[in-house]
Amino acid sequence: MIRINLIGTKVKPKARAPSAQLYLYLALFLVEGVFLFVWHQMLVSDLDTAMKKAKEAVAKVETLKKVKESWEQWQVEKADLDRQARVFESLRAGQVGPPNMLQYLSYALATTPDSPAFSEEIKAQELVGWNPKWDAGRLWIRRIEEKGGMLTLYGEAADHEDVAEFYRRLDSSDFFTHVEPGLQMRKVSPELGIKFVEFTVTAGLQYRPPEDQGMVAATGSPAGGPGGPTSGPR
Repeated sequence: MIRINLIGTKVKPKARAPSAQLYLYLALFLVEGVFLFVWHQMLVSDLDTAMKKAKEAVAKVETLKKVKESWEQWQVEKADLDRQARVFESLRAGQVGPPNMLQYLSYALATTPDSPAFSEEIKAQELVGWNPKWDAGRLWIRRIEEKGGMLTLYGEAADHEDVAEFYRRLDSSDFFTHVEPGLQMRKVSPELGIKFVEFTVTAGLQYRPPEDQGMVAATGSPAGGPGGPTSGPR
């Protein structure tokens, strides 16, 4: 009889081929790795770009700071130069101003000749509100006082209209600002027995060099025509 021993016999399992699911997992893992690598490279690139921009911004800020410091220093130097210029101008005006102001007063208290040679000067006087036919001998100055940039004139005139004409002539000059008429009193001269008006006038005083004031021409008379007034009415 033939005996078959089945106990010691082992059946070897057949090898299985990798499933499609495993390949899918591997493909996803690979894609994810590539994506992460690309994303990392993009982040690194963006970080480098941001750092470069930050460095450029810092450099610009430093440059602007230097520009601002230079500008502020220039402003300080300019202010100092302007201050010095004003001081020099004030000193210069104090030297040349009083003679020019007195020259203007002398002109304002002069009678303009009624002749064709002075026609342009007469027109200039009329434009600034003067009366060219006014007889300047009807008014005379007794005293001049200056204090703290204010000028006070004490004088006498034949009538109130003469005083008004003198006020207009003062007000048309750049030497005098804020011309304020003072008290006018009618009096009688005991020696001559004639009536006259005693008056005062105050005004702010500012001195300017001849080229700024336009006062002294080659002929020695105020600018604005042959001996004409210096400016228009204010």
